[in-house]
Amino acid sequence: MSEVACALHAVLDVLRTAGLLTEVRGSEDVVVRGVSQDSRTTVKDDLFLAWKGTQDDAHDFVPGAVVRGASAVIVERPLQVDVPQLVVRDGRRAAALAADVVLGSPSARMAVVGVTGTNGKTTTSLLVRHLVAPETRSAVIGTLGLTLKDGVRAATEDLTTPGPVQLTEWMRDLSAKSYETVVIEASSHAIEQHRLDGISFDVAVFTNLSQDHLDYHGDMEAYRAAKLGLARLVSKDGTLIVNADDDAWEGLEGGGRKVVSYSLVRKADVRARDIRLSSTGTSFRMTVAGQDLNISLPLIGRYNVENALAASAAAIAVGVSLECVAQRLEVAPQVAGRLEAVVAEPFGVLIDFAHTPAALEGALEAVRPLTEGRLIVLFGAGGDRDRSKRRLMAQAVARLADVAVLTSDNPRTEDPDRIIDDLVEGIGSTDFIRMTDRRDAIRKALEVARPGDTVVLAGKGHETYQVVGKEKQPFLEADIARDALRELGVL
Repeated sequence: MSEVACALHAVLDVLRTAGLLTEVRGSEDVVVRGVSQDSRTTVKDDLFLAWKGTQDDAHDFVPGAVVRGASAVIVERPLQVDVPQLVVRDGRRAAALAADVVLGSPSARMAVVGVTGTNGKTTTSLLVRHLVAPETRSAVIGTLGLTLKDGVRAATEDLTTPGPVQLTEWMRDLSAKSYETVVIEASSHAIEQHRLDGISFDVAVFTNLSQDHLDYHGDMEAYRAAKLGLARLVSKDGTLIVNADDDAWEGLEGGGRKVVSYSLVRKADVRARDIRLSSTGTSFRMTVAGQDLNISLPLIGRYNVENALAASAAAIAVGVSLECVAQRLEVAPQVAGRLEAVVAEPFGVLIDFAHTPAALEGALEAVRPLTEGRLIVLFGAGGDRDRSKRRLMAQAVARLADVAVLTSDNPRTEDPDRIIDDLVEGIGSTDFIRMTDRRDAIRKALEVARPGDTVVLAGKGHETYQVVGKEKQPFLEADIARDALRELGVL
């Protein structure tokens, strides 16, 4: 980052204005040439950013960062180190603002769209990029990593929304390469932890809200409040795109910003009617500002119509014409791990990332009417996460599946059999098979499938690993399914 040169007093000014700075120790006459939140990658003249996290306290690594060459540090408490210290009230927020200043406020030079909600963030974000792509160079930062026209760059952090340093570095690189539009998946954790506070958003999309992450947020009201926090990061002349079919967003105040609603069933600014589902996609009539257009979307399920409406509204908000939006929806790409087909005959096999009750319900409701035979659903639940949603996930599967295969997702440090015990409590009278090892369970689900059935492998989606204990083990579900199908003589 040698091209960066930022006077420390510029960072001080921003932190003072934000009401974060409590004390300065050492000289303010310092130039920083980069930012770091990892002492192992800190280089000479970096500004090191420290805060007390939920698992680790970065203050423990400040001496190491100084040894590696950090010329100043931002801390939440004074330390015994021989470099200038900016002591702040909130290290997370200070880190986001400092990274933005040091790296030249790159988001101010691009149109930035934030997408939040429990489900649909990835698909909606990728659809926005697809819709604006013919007009501008565009990228998505989110669950898959950094998505560009020529592929995906994996994140170094296992987060839907990266930390403030990686996020701002990516934004700086995109700006330097003349990217004009960036779409960011905004998780509730990232919003609440102020990772996004250095970003200037032009548009925010609110998809839907259902139970998830209560292990972190505590209750649904706190979870909702975290999601709504994205609105405060949108510029005063920006736009909020809101799903009018979800009562969770009722009463969302724009604060002078333009508010655009979308809906499948209610009066809204962007509306879908006459929805028709098929095994190859979904057709509907889209109404925007009094104009009606017939849309043929190559994605299945009503929830993908919602995603398409949200993406359309966002694309229009950043200047894409309605005609271009309609044309591009007709050639929307398949999103990795979202009802992604492995085989269609003699029975269908689909992979989906659904790992919440609402997401499972949405995916299975899309597949159920398209299935001639039985619907077989393999799923598990993440360990060390919101335990209260497990019964609800099982109940969603029980309502729509003919056969359930209960197995492991990412058990992490929790006993996988205990997780399955929680799922069994919600499965009711639905026929189910219980197999702890996910690889064996996939083979079993495919083994019991008959012609005309559909097998949905839910939970892993695009992921390339399974977390067992604290170890990430390689796990590519599509490849595992194909290997099992070959062994069974289906492929």
